[in-house]
Amino acid sequence: MRCKKAEKFLFWSFDNRLGPEQEKKLQAHLAACPHCQKKKAEYQLILSDLKKKPVAEPNPYFWERLQPKLQPRRKLDSFILWKQWGLRTVPLSLMLVIILALGIIFLLPSNQEELSQSETLLLRNVNPFQETQTLFEQEKPEEKNMMLIFTSLDENSRLWRPFP
Repeated sequence: MRCKKAEKFLFWSFDNRLGPEQEKKLQAHLAACPHCQKKKAEYQLILSDLKKKPVAEPNPYFWERLQPKLQPRRKLDSFILWKQWGLRTVPLSLMLVIILALGIIFLLPSNQEELSQSETLLLRNVNPFQETQTLFEQEKPEEKNMMLIFTSLDENSRLWRPFP
């Protein structure tokens, strides 16, 4: 037997927890090992000193506080655990859904198509020929041509394509 196991058996022997077979093994080891004999003598000295000293009284209500801690704990039912977990996550999940919905509503670009110039004139109930009337009222042909050129440059029509 090794010294480490013998020391363990020594502790058990002081508590009277050794079986007869283990006691024989320990006595055989102690007869052969002076180191373990010395340890046994030290431990017996410590125990005798401890027995001479009075035992300290526990604090008031110590046993009342200790008794509930010593009783076996019940295993928690898995349904109860899932129910508690679910009740805690419902508000969080609702908050996330609301934040996601608001993000979709406010952060997605709007798909409004731009109206053409004629559509905007019709929606505003404006006469489309009102701008061109001033052109036809011009007396000089040079002024008419110049005004037509400038009005065509101002128009932002997307339908125009550059021809090669």
